[in-house]
Amino acid sequence: MAGGGAKTNGLVDHVIDYIYRHVADERLRPGARLPSETTISLTLGVSRPVVREAMRTLAATGLVEMAVGKRATIVPVDGEMLSRVIGNALVTGQADTRNILEMRRGIEITMVALAAERRSEEDATELKKIVREMATRLGNAKRYAELDLELHARLARATGNPLYTLLIDAFRQLIAASMQEGIERWSASPELKRVQDLHENIVAAVVARDPGAAAGAMAQHFDDALIKILAPIVAGEPVK
Repeated sequence: MAGGGAKTNGLVDHVIDYIYRHVADERLRPGARLPSETTISLTLGVSRPVVREAMRTLAATGLVEMAVGKRATIVPVDGEMLSRVIGNALVTGQADTRNILEMRRGIEITMVALAAERRSEEDATELKKIVREMATRLGNAKRYAELDLELHARLARATGNPLYTLLIDAFRQLIAASMQEGIERWSASPELKRVQDLHENIVAAVVARDPGAAAGAMAQHFDDALIKILAPIVAGEPVK
């Protein structure tokens, strides 16, 4: 029994490798269909249940989408899979919020420098629009947190590198709760105005196409604002 299971697993892996090679060799893009289960089965000399199991595995990774009676289709990548992995690490105690913020800090400093170099006029217009609305929402923690995430997503788009968009999308749900918690904590203090000032500095640097200033402002943003989300003491008093 054990040997049979190992053999089946090996065949499934063989089919998966074949499909990855096929996608790369044929330059398949989102929306393209894979060969039918029957075609793959005959090509590789394996059973259709083995092909189906390989397809299910690929669907779980987010490469393909399956539908009854239809050939599997290549789908656009999103941050959901990565978000699940990081979420699992949090739930199981293999990582914590500080780890996520430290990783984001390094990623987003480089990201915003690229955004300053590559941003379009449309990007500049949208960034200024978002940060202006943020200035009017200092008393609304939920909306301010939503706009904060929107700002970082737009900065990712401005790089022209789809992987930054993917990473920010993956972080989105994971950081939303902690970001809102921090904003609520500061909503009645000068701290939130400081956070807003940093956002405005970031946008101004990107609009001015100044990568060094943009990177410096983003570093300060994390050091002076987001990391404080984790602080157990504010002004010497326990956080309520």
